[in-house]
Amino acid sequence: MAKKSVVVTVLFIGLVSIWMGGCQTPEQKVERLIKKLGHKKAKVRANATEALSNIGEDAVPALIQALQDKDEWVRSRATLALGRIGGGAEDAVPALIQVLQDKDIRINAAFALGKIGKDAVPALIQALKDENKDVHGNAAYALGQIGEGAVSALIQALKDENKIVRRNAAFALGKIGTPEALKAVE
Repeated sequence: MAKKSVVVTVLFIGLVSIWMGGCQTPEQKVERLIKKLGHKKAKVRANATEALSNIGEDAVPALIQALQDKDEWVRSRATLALGRIGGGAEDAVPALIQVLQDKDIRINAAFALGKIGKDAVPALIQALKDENKDVHGNAAYALGQIGEGAVSALIQALKDENKIVRRNAAFALGKIGTPEALKAVE
């Protein structure tokens, strides 16, 4: 009988904990996850960045901080998380532009910048010239996501030696859809 009461007590405490966790304000959830960004295990820090992306704009400062993590996996997840937040992460553009120099995760940075918005256009145009074909391919794709201010650079990318870059540039120009852009892909 004692075992049964212990099991019931443990289950009750577990359910109360789940309920209490669900009753946290967004600020409390962010604070709890920010604390996990300081954890000694990279996996915990990376999972915290993933969870922060689900919170949205309130998590942007913490995700910007996570871009400086010593672990590549954590930085990569933070970059992707900012991209998932999209337009609400405009404050992250300068940090993501710096990440374009990080050889380990710059491919993700180009992709994330495309999800965030037009403030990233100059950096993405520069990334079209990156030596890494995946970086300039993602930059072309990202410019198509943004849709403004990059038509001439994308037209130049149509001449790139890499077919992925050319394909992404053509896609981007088609998506932009201005007469100049459409003429270039005819």
